[in-house]
Amino acid sequence: MQSLVQSAKVNSDSIIIDGLYYSYKGLDVFQDFAFKCESKIVVLRGASGCGKTTLLKLLSGNLTPSGAATMPSTAGSCLVLQEDSLFPWLTGTENITKIAHKPEREFKNHAMYRLLAGFIDRKACHMSYGQRRMIELFRAIVFRPRFLYLDEPFNFLDQGSMSLLVPFLQEASVTGTTVVLSNHHTDDGDMIKTANIFKFDGQFPVKSLHQLK
Repeated sequence: MQSLVQSAKVNSDSIIIDGLYYSYKGLDVFQDFAFKCESKIVVLRGASGCGKTTLLKLLSGNLTPSGAATMPSTAGSCLVLQEDSLFPWLTGTENITKIAHKPEREFKNHAMYRLLAGFIDRKACHMSYGQRRMIELFRAIVFRPRFLYLDEPFNFLDQGSMSLLVPFLQEASVTGTTVVLSNHHTDDGDMIKTANIFKFDGQFPVKSLHQLK
């Protein structure tokens, strides 16, 4: 196995991976893994524990591969995990202005702001899980990263909220952000009509993914 990440960062908006190795506590999670997708929205589908979150962390630079010949650049990437990352004592607005360093005037006219206007000035500890999730996703979208990695973004959202969120993910992809999201439901990813969908088969080590769409 390669022991060091080789200097093969791809300066592209495509997701291109070649020769990826990663082990965790003696388990070879990825072995000579290769992946390529030029879609601006990518859905990674599979059961819990199959490697989806690990791949997102590797892509965003939150984990370091054991070895890799080619990986996308981690510069300008943003990862939103399943775990709630809002500071509970801050309002939704403050969680954006203080963490994303975006003044309110820069996002108050964003079309998605209207969906949050009824609760964005509450402290996060007084919001529902779904409301907190929407604030987290809005913060990531207005940050306008080059790569936006979303781990199970539809968790805690009802069907109505999901359908309202999807157009903004599609808009982000049109305005320069490549969106890669994981999900374990069979229908959530299909809501994003422009997405390419890839499936983990649940076997380790992961060497490739099966494209469903």
